[in-house]
Amino acid sequence: MDKVKNRSIRDSIIKYLAVCFIICTVGNLILYALFDYLQSWYVSKFVTVSLLDFFTGDDIKLWKELPDDMWFYEVLRYGKHIVVALFSVFCIWVTVKKFYNAEIKTPIDTMIYASERILHDDLDFEVVSECKNELGELCSSFEKMRKNLYSSNYELWKSLEERKRLNSAFSHDLRTPITVLKGYTELVKKFDGRLSHEKQSDIIMKMSVQVERLEHYTEKMSSAHKLEDIIPEEDEISFDILCGDMEEVGKLVCGEDVFSISAKKNEVSYIYNDRELIMQVFENIISNAKRYMHKEVKCFADIENDKLRIIVTDDGRGFSDEALLKAWQPFYRGEEEDDIEHFGLGLYICRLLCRKCGGDLYISNVQNSGGKVAAEFSVKKSESR
Repeated sequence: MDKVKNRSIRDSIIKYLAVCFIICTVGNLILYALFDYLQSWYVSKFVTVSLLDFFTGDDIKLWKELPDDMWFYEVLRYGKHIVVALFSVFCIWVTVKKFYNAEIKTPIDTMIYASERILHDDLDFEVVSECKNELGELCSSFEKMRKNLYSSNYELWKSLEERKRLNSAFSHDLRTPITVLKGYTELVKKFDGRLSHEKQSDIIMKMSVQVERLEHYTEKMSSAHKLEDIIPEEDEISFDILCGDMEEVGKLVCGEDVFSISAKKNEVSYIYNDRELIMQVFENIISNAKRYMHKEVKCFADIENDKLRIIVTDDGRGFSDEALLKAWQPFYRGEEEDDIEHFGLGLYICRLLCRKCGGDLYISNVQNSGGKVAAEFSVKKSESR
């Protein structure tokens, strides 16, 4: 008996019982006919007396005992009723079993399996049921619930990962400005009151600028739910002043004898972009260059084709072939990295911020030297890009 697909369990039961009734009726008729035939055959072949001598018309025995050759006839006469009853019970049992396995057991097993998977926070599966009855609809509801749970958990996981990535980027980017402030502090301590009033005022002003940058950057990162939410704030920036700031920060981070910068003179004196983000990218790049340098770090800045280009090179071992392909990935660290404070976020953050500012980031190796990182930023106002 094949599985009967219905819209309700009630209809399914009726169809199964109808099939069972037909099979029972036909089978019982066949059994009665078979036993009647066997009785007639037995009488005609083995019984030597007339049945009228032993039975009345209503099949009631007149004699207390029959001849010895009539015992098998009695077995057939009573046996057919027993066999018909057993056959009917067997048909009902098979029908119930088929109905349970096809219409009830499969969807129940499916729901139990799904419940156990969901209970163990394993949602990477699919609830499938071919039943069209109420239990099949319940399985479909389980599948909808699983999809909603999976979607909710995925969004929660994604949000936590984005927050983790944002926090890691935030802590990573705070290191260089703090290093700059520590450099100014050590400079003041080094001279221990021997600085002129003008020099002290200049250092305090520069420290204030760094503190203000940190404040702005902190507000910007705090308002973002993920790195992609960062929105650049456009300001008018003097190219010469920006180069001066980069020179000062570069010397504080890398050392005066290590860092050098050159800028190409051009007709564009001002650019329009986010100063904090540009300096953040620059500080990340020179921090990486310092980590891998041998003796020196060089920087070159110019404006060409409406792009501000900041190129930083070092004389270290350069990027490996793997790093040239994977350095953009968040939390990527080379096999030789042993600095536990290195998060592997520098170039990833720099590239993201460059693209936010209308540019991009490129990495390569300088022939017979070290690594080369070129950061580009748009110099035009956003409405004219």
